[in-house]
Amino acid sequence: MNTLMNFPSTRQNQQQLSKNHLIIFLQIIENGDLEELHELGSGTFGTVYYGKWRGTDVAIKRIKSSCFAGRMSEQERLTKDFWREAKVLSTLHHPNVVAFYGVVPDGPGGTLSTVTEYMLHGSLRNVLLKKERVLDRRKRIMIAMDAAFGMEYLHLKSIVHFDLKCDNLLVNLGDPERPVCKVGDFGLSRIKRNTLVSGGVRGTLPWMAPGLLDGNSIRVSEKVDIFSFGITMWEILTGEEPYANMHCGAILGGIANNTLRPSIPKRCDSEWKKLIKKCWSPEPEARPTFTEVKNRLRNMSAALQKRRPNVGIR
Repeated sequence: MNTLMNFPSTRQNQQQLSKNHLIIFLQIIENGDLEELHELGSGTFGTVYYGKWRGTDVAIKRIKSSCFAGRMSEQERLTKDFWREAKVLSTLHHPNVVAFYGVVPDGPGGTLSTVTEYMLHGSLRNVLLKKERVLDRRKRIMIAMDAAFGMEYLHLKSIVHFDLKCDNLLVNLGDPERPVCKVGDFGLSRIKRNTLVSGGVRGTLPWMAPGLLDGNSIRVSEKVDIFSFGITMWEILTGEEPYANMHCGAILGGIANNTLRPSIPKRCDSEWKKLIKKCWSPEPEARPTFTEVKNRLRNMSAALQKRRPNVGIR
C-alpha cells in the first residue's frame, strides 16, 4: 500500500466518499479501535505500523501528509490509487495472499489508512538481510511455492501484480518446520481485461520484465509477473539484491534490450536453475504459468523429501 489521503472525518463525508468511489462494501474501522505499537517501515508514500485492532495483531498503513503538498492532479492520482487498492484487496481471500481487514477514515489529521493482516517476520527481503536466519533449500522451496500459490490465485482472478519481489512477500517463520509466505502490496496491480493489461510503465526496475521498457507497447500480459518471479527466485537463492553494484542507467538499458539477467551461482540446484531461466525467458510466451511454476516446485519438494523422508514438505 502506498497511497492515503487527507479527508474530513465526518460521517456524511465518509458516506459520500464511499459512494463516489464505489466502495460502500468496504469495512470501516474506527481509528479509536486501533493501537499503534511500533513502526515497521516507511517509504515514499506512507508508514506501516504494527498494532492491535481490538486485541488482534494487525499492520496499519498510513500515508505521509507530505504526499499531498504537491499538485492537485497528483493528490487525485494518489487518492484513486488508494481506493483502487483497497477495493482489490477486499475481494481477495486466499491463504497465500495477505488478508485485508478494512479502511480507517478517521486517522490522525483526517488521513485514511488500511488495516491488514500482520506477518510476524515482515518482508522476505528483511529476512534475507538477516544472515542469522539462514533459509535452507527446503524452506526456500516452501516459501517460493507459497508465493506461487498466491500468484496463481491472483492471476485466476485476472489481477496482475506488477511489483513482485521479496520486499512484497511477507513471511512468518514462527514454525521452524513450516515457514509461511504471503503475497502483499498491490499498489501497482491492475485488472486484466480480455487478453492484455493496458497501462504505463510500472514496477521496480531490477524486477521489471523487458516488455515494460521496450518503448513499443503499453499493453502487456500477466507474464510480466512470471519474469519478476524468476528474479525473485534468484533473490531467494542468493539473499542478494539483483544488480546491486550496477548503475541505474546500465540496468535500464540491459532490461530494455532484453539482455540483462543476474548471474546464477554454480551451487544452484539444477531444477531451480531451469525454472529461473524459464521464468525470465526473453519471449513472454515461453514463460510458464504460475500453475506450471507451482507444479514444478512441488516436484522439487517431493524429490527433496525422498532424500529426507522424515521432513514434511507441503
